[in-house]
Amino acid sequence: MKLTNLSPDEAARRILSLYDTIPAMDGRLFAAGLVQMLSTYPQSIIDLAAEPGRGLASHVSFPNLANFRKLLDEWNDDYMEQARREKSMRLKALPEPPMDPAMQERIAKGMEDLVKHLKSGFSPSTQP
Repeated sequence: MKLTNLSPDEAARRILSLYDTIPAMDGRLFAAGLVQMLSTYPQSIIDLAAEPGRGLASHVSFPNLANFRKLLDEWNDDYMEQARREKSMRLKALPEPPMDPAMQERIAKGMEDLVKHLKSGFSPSTQP
């Protein structure tokens, strides 16, 4: 039984087959809504949703599109965060800029001047 790369239609059919009854007045419309909903998610979320042991049917005891969407959105948020982390890990860090001795000297001189000024007692009456 193949549970990967399912189309939204196949995934919806598999999900709905795990329930003994569908509490909708129009089961075909309910199924169409589930297919439409699934089609907005990445393939890995569609595949997860259709898994009997970890998918929607194992988390939502009473089939309801709103409950399905809530769980699918949570899974999608986790998926997107993981994808963001993986992408940032693949990015190479920029090299450190080369040291500029003249800039380092200007910074050191500015810090010395600031320390002297603060030690001399900084107030409006001591400003030049």
